Amino acid sequence: MPSQCTNSKLCTDVVIIGNGPSGICLSYFLSGNKPYYNGKPHSNQILAEKLKKCGQNGSIVDQELESLCEGLEGRSSNPVAVLFDSLCHPDADLGGDNFSLLEWRHEPEHKINHMVLGREKPGGSWQKMDGSMQTLSLSSWMELPDMPFKDWQSKQKRHEDQIEPCMNRATITDVCNYYTAFVEEKNLKKNFHNNYTVTSVRKVYRNKKVVDCENGETEPCCPSMTKHPYFWEVRGYKLVNSFHGDGTEEVDREDFCISCLSVVIATGTFDIPNKLGVVGENLPIVSHSLHDFESVIKKEQLKTCPDPMLVVGAGLSAADAILMAVQNQVPVLHAFRRGANDSSQILKKLPHNMYPEYHEVHQLMKGTKKNPYYKPMSKHSVLEIKDDKKVLLKPHQASSVEINSLDISHVAILIGSRPDLSFLPSGGRSIGVMPKYPIESKHNPIDIDPYSYQCIQEQGLFAMGPLVGDNFVRFGLGGALGITNYLSLRNK
Repeated sequence: MPSQCTNSKLCTDVVIIGNGPSGICLSYFLSGNKPYYNGKPHSNQILAEKLKKCGQNGSIVDQELESLCEGLEGRSSNPVAVLFDSLCHPDADLGGDNFSLLEWRHEPEHKINHMVLGREKPGGSWQKMDGSMQTLSLSSWMELPDMPFKDWQSKQKRHEDQIEPCMNRATITDVCNYYTAFVEEKNLKKNFHNNYTVTSVRKVYRNKKVVDCENGETEPCCPSMTKHPYFWEVRGYKLVNSFHGDGTEEVDREDFCISCLSVVIATGTFDIPNKLGVVGENLPIVSHSLHDFESVIKKEQLKTCPDPMLVVGAGLSAADAILMAVQNQVPVLHAFRRGANDSSQILKKLPHNMYPEYHEVHQLMKGTKKNPYYKPMSKHSVLEIKDDKKVLLKPHQASSVEINSLDISHVAILIGSRPDLSFLPSGGRSIGVMPKYPIESKHNPIDIDPYSYQCIQEQGLFAMGPLVGDNFVRFGLGGALGITNYLSLRNK
């Protein structure tokens, strides 16, 4: 728990920025919950032998992770993520749906004081998604430690006709409710501080004269930190609802400042939508996120408009927007840069039986299936969006000089997103694999030690989840094991 200091600042050991599944999992670890090998067999004989030795030497958290990770392969470039996934979901990538090899024990004497800061309620970016959509991953891959998703779901006593078409996948609403329930049931709520926005994270060295521009302070707020050569200062504001005597409600903004020894960035990568960089992109008729587009669809104005809407992009968000529009009988023009059968198209890679709705969109893109509300425009790029609701598109044929001018009702540009790390010096550019470039999940993740998740360029700063390339929940949780392992050893 954070302590209140005499100078009205807060003080704790660890601040976690982001309250999505990665941040929730780390809070569970830091609250004194430790995983032990339960003795069940594993198909990887080398790992199985190492696990047997672990059973004799304490928790997985207390082991040398580099040795346990040796020789493991999986769908993550971070070895601890592969290890933790191998223990929580044995043989998942081989089609197995096996029970976890971990037994969890609550050992409060090993807890590490921490605070989890989030702009929304627990669940992070999942709270902003369309609740009726299904998750891309299997429902069991969305779960957090020691609380099987299916067991939780069965307790909701849902009627059979309410269960989603694909039982192996959950709705976004279920996932959000599950994450909220996890925080409640695992007694983590005291660590979570919702409606908090971080605006500044900086390291203060005790052997350098660093003066705070606001109050002139140069010392950490907690005497327990004085033995360390530096501490972190996390600043921002929180939104607080206040009620007046006349029954009206007002949202107040209160500044906060927290001193800590370690900072963990777990914000995900969905803060800032990517843009095309074309004229007219900021007009009111343009949306850049599925959440904003959903709001437009719900107003039902597009349904009565004689002109079609335009969806730009060929990823999952673009596919979701197309499904949403077609289901609401809104005509859609779909512009995407590559051919529908291009090997890089993600919709082409998804198994048909598990993702029938995305398979349907891919068929529409290829033209092998028709829908009166959909028209594909493969190998096209947007040149300009005009305020009279005309869009200029150019085909990619080398010999073509033709420019298409289309009348549209709305434009949804859904071409990915990137994290907002504006609270870090230079927006965090110095801590990427390619310094001086913006942090981006696929091409420039944060550069971390593969076992502790500590930033290579900044001691005491850690990162996990999509920021280090783990875009799936089941792999993003591995950072909790690596960070807790490092912090536990440091505190001994």
